[in-house]
Amino acid sequence: MYQEHLNKIQACLDNPIKEVKTLDKIEHSEFRSKYLKKNRPIALTGMMENWEATKTWSLDYFKKIGKDKESFMATANNFQEDTQWQYGSFIDSIEKIEKSDNVKDSGYLMNLSIMHMFPELVNHVDYSLVSDNKTRQSISLWIGPKGTITPWHTDRLADNILCVVKGHKLVLLADPNQSKYMHISKKYEPGSKISLVDMEDFDESKYPLYKKHVNVQYTILEPGKMVFIPKQWWHCVYGLDTCISSNNFCFSFVDNLRMKSEELSKRVLHKAGMYGKDCVCHFTDENGKRQRYRHLSAQ
Repeated sequence: MYQEHLNKIQACLDNPIKEVKTLDKIEHSEFRSKYLKKNRPIALTGMMENWEATKTWSLDYFKKIGKDKESFMATANNFQEDTQWQYGSFIDSIEKIEKSDNVKDSGYLMNLSIMHMFPELVNHVDYSLVSDNKTRQSISLWIGPKGTITPWHTDRLADNILCVVKGHKLVLLADPNQSKYMHISKKYEPGSKISLVDMEDFDESKYPLYKKHVNVQYTILEPGKMVFIPKQWWHCVYGLDTCISSNNFCFSFVDNLRMKSEELSKRVLHKAGMYGKDCVCHFTDENGKRQRYRHLSAQ
């Protein structure tokens, strides 16, 4: 299922891709000392066995609990292409995904806040591995068909755990020390960085530093498997089939304060349309008016 993707990814790199270290389970204290504190990724296969999410979540389940809900759906690669969001019925979006085998024919329900949209699902997941050591968290839901891709980017100053409940994802990771080779975009995503490197239409002449220098790790997430993405690590995520996943962005007190202070002036100017006009959080409506995508995840 995924070897073709790995071959394509390797063809874009001079350095060999390597698999992320994978364990079955880990004690919280060991995770904290060996991975969280050292900012090292790890994949885990046996930490979701008792999650209610793995027992109940499905497209049919979300159609039942999503009645009368509305949401935004990404209809393009909003990181590297023009931002395109479609607002409407959550059920209609699920049905589009259910009937489609191509993201271009449906769209992607990205980063929907479980806390705001489905608070009853908070207890269906357990992110205490990281959240016990943090002061703020944001739990998100991702539902998409085969072919979704979230291009290379970093997540503010958050530690991140990504878990697959249904389906499969291919996750690529690169250490923060690789940033100088990532051809960083000027497109604005509050607190984050976006790479210009287009993995779907790779051009070596446009991204020579990436091709020559970047070291990439990967992991395949299947149902019940999670990966820890440490703060500031670059990552790129492929949906290999229809997939339901969840993740948790966790912030320490210091990182949360630092992020807000560093971003405050940028956000004020951005809201006024004076900074970062090319962004992932605004779109132009049918009347030509600039509108903000009301992200359902905490900002």
